[in-house]
Amino acid sequence: MPDIKIYSFDKCPYAQRSRMALIEKQLAFELIEIDVYNKPDWFLEISPYGKVPVLVDEGKAIYESAIINEYLEEKYPEVSLMPTDYFERARARIWIDYGSNYYLPACVKLLRDNQNEEQQIKNHKKIRELLIYIEKECFEKNSNGGFWMGDKLTLVDLHYAPFFERFGAYKHLFNAQWPKECVRILHWWDLMQERESYLKTYLPVESHIETYSNMMQRMAS
Repeated sequence: MPDIKIYSFDKCPYAQRSRMALIEKQLAFELIEIDVYNKPDWFLEISPYGKVPVLVDEGKAIYESAIINEYLEEKYPEVSLMPTDYFERARARIWIDYGSNYYLPACVKLLRDNQNEEQQIKNHKKIRELLIYIEKECFEKNSNGGFWMGDKLTLVDLHYAPFFERFGAYKHLFNAQWPKECVRILHWWDLMQERESYLKTYLPVESHIETYSNMMQRMAS
């Protein structure tokens, strides 16, 4: 039995990024699925926020996906998912922060504002601006590879990948449009869809459409 356990929910993008990190690092782990809409009482003992993912390593629990992935990088460095150069490592963390504080919240707002047409126009404009910023400030300036930080996959790629997977659902439900300027990001996305870690964790767009539709129904009730 592996020492590492990860408590997950297959539809959760945050849990997906930590499962991808475990697979990329070639670590053996036990996957335990949690129904987040009907959580068992004992789950709060290891997840005070009641959220997934939760990683349990040698009996000790860690939660929050970005923190889990940093922990895995530090404790299991054999397959590295961060640049070796100190400046590049800092830059990787800046892009992770950008995702957490700008791009991912903008995606969540599409869901929360689904009944507000005026606000949705602003949301679409914001996502477009964020994607073009990523295209120009990351991928246009990155001439040595197709991944976020160059020719090697890092935690930055895993941080964003689950939300790019769900863009098809944003398009179907909210008419989100991909900026024509963002061709290099699409090349990155093609590379990501070939990774074993993605192929073992992704869900089809129909599943995401159903998930978001159900979430909107719950918010409206």
